[in-house]
Amino acid sequence: MSTQPWSAYDDGYLRAYQWAGALAAGSPLPQEAATIPLNPGEVAHARFAPVALSGYFGEAQEYHRSFLLVGGPVGLALTGAASYARNKQKQAQAAAAAVPRWHQLGPADVVMTNQRLVVNGQGRGGAFWYAEMGPLQLVPGPRGAAGVQLQPSGQPLLRIESVYAPLLYVFVHHLVDGRAPGVPMPAGLLERAAAEGRLR
Repeated sequence: MSTQPWSAYDDGYLRAYQWAGALAAGSPLPQEAATIPLNPGEVAHARFAPVALSGYFGEAQEYHRSFLLVGGPVGLALTGAASYARNKQKQAQAAAAAVPRWHQLGPADVVMTNQRLVVNGQGRGGAFWYAEMGPLQLVPGPRGAAGVQLQPSGQPLLRIESVYAPLLYVFVHHLVDGRAPGVPMPAGLLERAAAEGRLR
């Protein structure tokens, strides 16, 4: 028997596994009171909060060349060399910043409807329509939490991390594909859940 304590991450995977089975057996998605304005025919199914939001993109940094020459022949040579070195350093910094990498965008709330994911955080928000984004992928997050990645049309790759990211993965795939996906479970989790009486 494992001595590993049950965690919120374990609970997120277990709930996703249970919901995948229930949806496959014909259960409807849950519905909840809307916390956002909805379009005609739109239904709120779940709210996930807080989540950690990250984006994969390069930063656009301006590179302004400058040149300074002061003094006689020795001063001109020294200040010219220093200006050249400084310009090369600024150019290298701008090139390094332009390389895409993961940026933490902060905490957010996600509302999942039958038409879109609505993300609000840090005073900003956005709606990502299922019809305009690539398939949701379940991925391990860098801080141990599960995450889902999505590629909105014309926007950077986004990652939403939450203990309930596997549940979001199941719900969205059920809506978009018409069936719940299998959930890649962490090794030994179902056995631990059964031993602790958590499986129904």
